[in-house]
Amino acid sequence: MSSLTASNSPDQALISLFQAGRYFEVVRQADVLGLQPQLHPIPCQILAASCFQLAEYARAGELLEQLEPALGHDRDFLSLYGANCRRLGQLDKAEKLLSRALKLDPDAAQVRNNYANLLIDLDRLSEARSILEKLLQDDPNYKDAQVNLNRLDFRIRQNTSIDFPDLKVGNQASSSPADWKPKDPLMLAFAEEEVRQAGAVNLPPLSPSAAALVSLLPKGEGSQDAVEKIQLAAQSVAEGNADFALQLCGVSLESLGANASIYVNASDAYVLKNRLLEAEVCLLHALAIGGPATSHYLNLVSLASFRGDISLARYYLDQAAGLDPSHPQLQKVRNSLERRDQSLAKQPYRFENKWQIAKSQMKPNS
Repeated sequence: MSSLTASNSPDQALISLFQAGRYFEVVRQADVLGLQPQLHPIPCQILAASCFQLAEYARAGELLEQLEPALGHDRDFLSLYGANCRRLGQLDKAEKLLSRALKLDPDAAQVRNNYANLLIDLDRLSEARSILEKLLQDDPNYKDAQVNLNRLDFRIRQNTSIDFPDLKVGNQASSSPADWKPKDPLMLAFAEEEVRQAGAVNLPPLSPSAAALVSLLPKGEGSQDAVEKIQLAAQSVAEGNADFALQLCGVSLESLGANASIYVNASDAYVLKNRLLEAEVCLLHALAIGGPATSHYLNLVSLASFRGDISLARYYLDQAAGLDPSHPQLQKVRNSLERRDQSLAKQPYRFENKWQIAKSQMKPNS
């Protein structure tokens, strides 16, 4: 293994992998190299950005927290850190981080757009409108700013229940998430593309029983409390307690509203209860809310193949490969799908009056 201080530093290699969308490979190589935030801040920032793209927000957050003493003066680091906190539901902390990024570079359009997006989440609509209108005045073709302004206008309509005929809502054009690649992981501003790239909150497992821990949780109704309940829901699924996990998802939904991580955990819980159609629906909701994630697509491959819809399963497999061709489960899932197709004797899928799981089911991990 080459030394991190040698001339062939891994920075450029990790950047190349990141720009190619090979996020799992970045994580794998970083783990092999034994990167440490205090000693290797730039490679660890690339690692954190990869974890962000993989929706591993808890690990990204741990890295970013340790990197702040070294990189807290950098606008792009603060932008990434703020985006990650937003995904964890830590909106107040995200606001402080993005504010610091703007103080370092008040003219950074993407950071201003991200900040306005966060202000909408915080219901600070007047401030958000001022930023977005100025962005569009400077660049009328800034599509992400227009999308955020449209979202703000809709929020106003929801809050007031009054129709505003003078509000100009443009077409919400969007590009394919698969086409988006940041130019450099050290310049991550994560505007609307950041929203479409996100998925579930993968929090570290808890050692005690989730049921035992529930009484230890704070009784507040803030976003941090809801994030902790999502963490408990994930642990409950790992312990096989699907009913408790679904209960926690419901409580979190009341605090956070529609959130991808809630629906991902609900999907996992429904799988435990062998209610696979509900699991598939919840996972599709997670995709609609949070955007593409390789792990979601791979799970949808399995769920679609259980129903015998091999064509749809192959589509999801292609989507997963497009997001991260280095994902270690791709080949295994592909092989399982081919065996599933053979077990169905390559019969074409038929839409029935009522959906049901095909009689010949694929065994888990077969």
